[in-house]
Amino acid sequence: MNLKPYPIIELVVKIASRCNLNCTYCYEYNQGDDSWKKASKFMSFETAIQLGKRIQEHISEHKLKEYNIGLHGGEPLLMSPKKIDELTTCIKNQIDPNIDLFFGMQTNGALITKEHIKILKKHNICISVSLDGLKKTNDKFRVDLKGRSSWDRVITGINLLLSEAPELFKGVLSVIDVEADPLETFDFLASFDVDIDFLLPLHTFDKPPYYPNNKKNAYGEWYFEIYKAWINGRNSHIDVRFIKNIVVQLMGGSAIYEVMTSSPIGLLTISTDGGIEGVDCLKVTGRGTQITGLNIFENSLTDSLSNELVKLRQSGISDLHKKCKSCKYLYGCAGGYFPNRYSDKDGFNNPSVYCDDLFWLLSSIENDLLKQTKNERAII
Repeated sequence: MNLKPYPIIELVVKIASRCNLNCTYCYEYNQGDDSWKKASKFMSFETAIQLGKRIQEHISEHKLKEYNIGLHGGEPLLMSPKKIDELTTCIKNQIDPNIDLFFGMQTNGALITKEHIKILKKHNICISVSLDGLKKTNDKFRVDLKGRSSWDRVITGINLLLSEAPELFKGVLSVIDVEADPLETFDFLASFDVDIDFLLPLHTFDKPPYYPNNKKNAYGEWYFEIYKAWINGRNSHIDVRFIKNIVVQLMGGSAIYEVMTSSPIGLLTISTDGGIEGVDCLKVTGRGTQITGLNIFENSLTDSLSNELVKLRQSGISDLHKKCKSCKYLYGCAGGYFPNRYSDKDGFNNPSVYCDDLFWLLSSIENDLLKQTKNERAII
């Protein structure tokens, strides 16, 4: 199926390739991909300038009005405040000031300082912090390079951010632990009064997810507990993106983020050396599937639209597995998150490794929404 290429409207920019933590589930360091070992530890100013030029080139070519840049790692705050300031300025100076330019940063939060916050405020860089829940949950997987707890340092960083620049703290990214209490986790993360992104652990058919006691639909049930609480008013002012995305699509709306969407994806990753790569999470395959062979010194961002990996990400539902195409939740699920479809045998021509959980979850949410609609009509 020939589809018109969708422009790249968002970049994950890896300004650091190393990290101060050693999270056991990390796709970057602990899932078989070792490309980070050969990468520059930090992005250079030369690379940042060239990146800014490529972004402006793409903006002009596709007549874009806004652009999104997510500073990422590794851990981006391993870079000094001064260098983050200079690197961000290098990028911004190449881009038309009339363009709405949005900067964000994903950080583990353990290295946040007042000096960093000053620079984040200067450039209006919004922050999302990776945190899996209470200490007993977070420290199960998110430890430092010596295997020690990271939780206290992260909470200190979050509290500093809340006191110095609460307007920049926009969200928490949490990889779910199916053995943790979902409502306890939800209530704790909601206490920060920011959006929550609950993510399924990254797994493939060659590295399948863990199911405690082989409990069927354990992940779907975990999410459903949060859905029931949220839809009935518990922390309902919080935007729980994964749940909201499902509800919006089941009610006929459009997907709001890339984890479950049938819309073309305009997102790429730029490595510290300027390599143009697919979504960073593809490193979980351990097969270099994120590599396009392109780089910003020799290639434009538009060049990437001809790459087979990028075209597959932009094909929407047309290239999904036959099981997905025949599913009633084709548009609500759209095959789940791209990396979770991978197997060495069939590449990405699979449904999600979480297919049963997702089907159960969407069915349960749909049935609950229908029940609530009937009850509302009965009252009227």
